[in-house]
Amino acid sequence: MQNRERQKNVFSSTISSLALLIAKAMESYGYDSRVVFHQVGLDADKLYDPNARYSYSKMVRLWDLAIGKTKDPCLGLKVAQFWHPTTVHALGYSWLASSCLKDAFMRASRYGRILNTSVRLRLTETSSSYYFIIDDSRLSPPLRDETMDATLAIFMIMCRVSYGSDVAPRRVLMRRTSPQCSNEFVRFFRAPITFAASTNGFVFDRELLNTRLPTANERLALANDKIVMEYLTDLDQTDIAMRVKNTIIDKLSSGEFGEETIADAFSTSLRSLQRKLHDAGTSYKQLLDETRRELAEQYIQNSQLKVNEITFLLGFSEPSSFSRAFKRWKGISPTSYRQVN
Repeated sequence: MQNRERQKNVFSSTISSLALLIAKAMESYGYDSRVVFHQVGLDADKLYDPNARYSYSKMVRLWDLAIGKTKDPCLGLKVAQFWHPTTVHALGYSWLASSCLKDAFMRASRYGRILNTSVRLRLTETSSSYYFIIDDSRLSPPLRDETMDATLAIFMIMCRVSYGSDVAPRRVLMRRTSPQCSNEFVRFFRAPITFAASTNGFVFDRELLNTRLPTANERLALANDKIVMEYLTDLDQTDIAMRVKNTIIDKLSSGEFGEETIADAFSTSLRSLQRKLHDAGTSYKQLLDETRRELAEQYIQNSQLKVNEITFLLGFSEPSSFSRAFKRWKGISPTSYRQVN
């Protein structure tokens, strides 16, 4: 089950502007960001496309490379320093124009999947506090420590830009263990930090989150909400393709992944599924081929898996069929690809 969830994360996506922060941070350390992006197979040209997205699996590789090169335990805090309102698309301006921080965090909870399609943001309340939780339990592997550091720091910066530079939570919750530079974390968040917590997030005073913001502008907030909703509508059209891909993954090794079987899994007719995929600019045949191609690359890079095993996992009837398909995708055989990668 865990392997299946990890496979599905090939199709979880992150808005490219978050990768732009990593690129800027890498450049501040003296690295050429385009070279770094090429090393992990990311298209650097997408960095300045406000609607572009990267796969979660590629983002994990980007973070791993950045962590490995910089050796900086405070890399996440460094990345967050390059935040700009457009980092989170129009949600950044909706946040700044919100009536209060509670309103802003509710917007983040409502539209948070614009950041990552598998991460859920939640604002809950008690009689004296608000809890803002970043739930990455749908991701496998979960967000890297440095990724979560950056995410928490970005939300803290957004609070300070909209409320004032002196704002601080009552407590910061971090699932990670205490880093070598923990004093930098305390200095940045200006609050007690619970490391090795069961979750990631903040605890805020109710009064703080309910105080009216000096940047409040309801009409501007609603106007940007509309842009965010239009973006998510377009993303939802892509999501039908992602959901079909995930269902194909579930069915591949069983051999029961025909188009009608997939339609049955969605409790819809074959014709209806075909129409939805057509509206999303794709087809079942195209998605099956893409799914196999993307998983094949992932499997081949795992030297523990033999070609015969990969053939079975991808639902091919025999190794020769898989080899022909792989050569069509990559121009070389699976064995040759493994040797050069």
